[in-house]
Amino acid sequence: MTRSQPDPRIFLAFRFHVNFYHSYRGDTPDELGFGKDMRVIRKIIQVLDEFNADGVPVRGAWDIENYFSLEKIMPQHCPDIIASLKRRVASGQDEAQVMSYNNGLISAHTAAEFDAAIGRAITNDAGSGLRDIFGAFAPMVRPQEMMYTPLHLKLYRRRGIEHISLFYSAIPFNGFSNFVAPLPVEQRYNPLTLTYPDIEETLTLLPAYNHGDIADNVSLRWWLKRLRREQLSLAEPQDLLLLIDADADDEYWYGYDWPVVSNLLAAARGLRGLVESARDLNYVAFTTPGEYVETHPPVGAITIGQDTADGSFDGLASWAEKWSNHQLWTGVERSRILELQARRLMNSLGENERREMEELLEESGEARLRALSTTHFGLSSPVMNRTRLQTAANLLYVSVKKASRALDLAAESAFDEPGDEVAFSLLDYVRGVSTEAVKYETRPSRALVRLPISVSEMVMVRLFDADRQARPAAVRRGDGEGGALDAELLFVESMDGGERKDFYIDFSSRPGAAVPVQKSVSVEKGLLENEFITLRFDEAMRTVGFACAGVEMADGSFIRSAVNYAGRIAEASRWKTVQAQVLGNGLVGVVRVRGAIPCEGQWVEIEHTFTLAAGLPYLYVDTRVTYPQTHSNNYDKERARRLGQEYDGNWREVMPCELRPALFGRRGKPLRVWKHNYLGHVSHYDLDYGEFSKNKELDSFNNHVTHGWVAVTDGDNGLLVAQTADVNASLAFCPMRTRVTERGVRIFLNPFGSYYGKQLSYVTAFSGLGKFLAVKMADSLDPLAPSYNGRSESFSQLLAPYAGDAPPEGIRFDAEAFAYPYAIVSHSKMIRHPKHRRWSYPAA
Repeated sequence: MTRSQPDPRIFLAFRFHVNFYHSYRGDTPDELGFGKDMRVIRKIIQVLDEFNADGVPVRGAWDIENYFSLEKIMPQHCPDIIASLKRRVASGQDEAQVMSYNNGLISAHTAAEFDAAIGRAITNDAGSGLRDIFGAFAPMVRPQEMMYTPLHLKLYRRRGIEHISLFYSAIPFNGFSNFVAPLPVEQRYNPLTLTYPDIEETLTLLPAYNHGDIADNVSLRWWLKRLRREQLSLAEPQDLLLLIDADADDEYWYGYDWPVVSNLLAAARGLRGLVESARDLNYVAFTTPGEYVETHPPVGAITIGQDTADGSFDGLASWAEKWSNHQLWTGVERSRILELQARRLMNSLGENERREMEELLEESGEARLRALSTTHFGLSSPVMNRTRLQTAANLLYVSVKKASRALDLAAESAFDEPGDEVAFSLLDYVRGVSTEAVKYETRPSRALVRLPISVSEMVMVRLFDADRQARPAAVRRGDGEGGALDAELLFVESMDGGERKDFYIDFSSRPGAAVPVQKSVSVEKGLLENEFITLRFDEAMRTVGFACAGVEMADGSFIRSAVNYAGRIAEASRWKTVQAQVLGNGLVGVVRVRGAIPCEGQWVEIEHTFTLAAGLPYLYVDTRVTYPQTHSNNYDKERARRLGQEYDGNWREVMPCELRPALFGRRGKPLRVWKHNYLGHVSHYDLDYGEFSKNKELDSFNNHVTHGWVAVTDGDNGLLVAQTADVNASLAFCPMRTRVTERGVRIFLNPFGSYYGKQLSYVTAFSGLGKFLAVKMADSLDPLAPSYNGRSESFSQLLAPYAGDAPPEGIRFDAEAFAYPYAIVSHSKMIRHPKHRRWSYPAA
């Protein structure tokens, strides 16, 4: 019980996180692959067995990934480990816990992907589920990489999982300790009720700690003794649980062959030394996490709005901010979009017609589920293991190709050939596959449609709706190939949820009558403006003003392009105007500028295209950036050997299109981040960390999974920023930073870039030694900017200023339609497929 007790105890539990599929090692049964896993886990089991035989009741908890480890690698290479784990679980000494079937980026899964990942972790047709192998498991999830998003409260409950365990750590391998006011000792070491305001369901949250926390507390024995003093000083002394959790392949469990040090430090002797250091303390009892929560109810309640992960800066950076992360996630997103568009068309088809399409979509989904493994995105830094990248790229190529084929078949069956006319249909669709727990719905939306067309330079293009009424439209031409010009037909359209609209295009050498636009966009010297948005430029064509409905969102330069190389920050200071014109009789205004940033005798080349459309309160920003190839000796040669590629460690930060809105947080009224995830759920968190810790300003943070958009507000005004998978996407595309100014805490946003700097300060730290060692030794905390070296990237954003706290529904729905564009169906060769119809990993 957790209430006052005459003789409370401190329970000690060890949990081993098993995953044989690594981002920084390969697939060989040696130390460069999963041979290390086998060696360390066998030693852990040996130590547990020996202590148990000696009468010491130490126990283990094992959260194990299923597909790569239990299903593929372990049966072939180490069936003895599976047999030993089954033996210990069956005897009641150990317990198995849920991770996920695909060791996936679970907070960035859709509802259907979540059900597959967690449902199959429990039981699956291949027999690799925890119930299949062990017969029973603790109803607790220890999510891969500590990834959690608020709606998981509802989804895990539907799968019979009642408890979740996250790090409450004092080192930058953390879950949530920096996001809540410091917990009292009885809550730090006991179950809590995890809640979120608009969700009825709750989970029991069990705080966990890692080997860095042992270092922070000098030793496990010192930690236990200090906890005992704190425990007995409580007004109502009660039981405490110290749960030590680390990867099962961590050398820390095995121990180090340091003759003198090993005699002095118990931790240097691995798990054996840890147990030996605690076994004689008469107030310490060994347990498992699952057993403890069954006998100890929650002692408090807590709310976490952040999307948690144990990466750099206590967030998602390690899986979202590398150049390769963007490329792979674009493949994930295009696979999803194509499935959703295909399902929209399949709704009108019979069962027999759908059969081949369903098979293709199932195969696409299976490949995507495996590609969603965290191992394909991180924790490796500053670049990924080359083998891992190739595996992920192959999976996603297959996934996109099969989903695209399903869409082709659906379009062929659902649409008749239009004859000689150039026609196309625009279709809205549900942006998710619903499950019992999550119902995705269609939403009304507006969009600037960008229809790819192939047309010669002299031809005029006119757009007509289904009633043959001329519609305002503009043609934006690009560089062509093979004598033809590739172009975009731009027009503004609104859609009721799930609607279909048909259109016709007339190509003529003679200009037709201009279609009037009610309130035209204007382009003048230093100004791009429509009825809602005003974008101002100075003489160097830097953006110095960004206003909506008279409210200025800029305070100085609004957009900055810069890089940090070897500690030196350089930025583009002057921009050349390439295009400044009004198109479509005032429908669209475009300003395109080019700039360059000096870098090691070369140049980072950047192009921004700013677009406003009549009737839409949004600024569209298209960015193209090319980073030069640099070389230096600043890299770890051993790490490069493991990763299969060299890197230039002098790259620190990349900021291709940093947004600097005039939004400031104050004490009692902090900045707030709103976010929309792949479960269709909108949630938020406050940047109030400075009110209870030293984290008054943050060099980098990224705790916002972004299905489409993220927004920041000061309570009076806000800015929503959206990405589109039609160009480029990331599961958390917009890292941010804060700076303390005279006006308050200011926010900076860095879409498709990566910040670097100091890791967070940990108010929960005892000595600070754990963080010191982690920062000095952890590869995963290095800058991610080296991944951009020699690479090019394009991305597109929608910027939507708004008044108030939460972004209004209309803006949110429009942002979602921007992120997952309307489906375009046409049999005409004059109309090209949009970019999201295909995907491949860029060549080196």
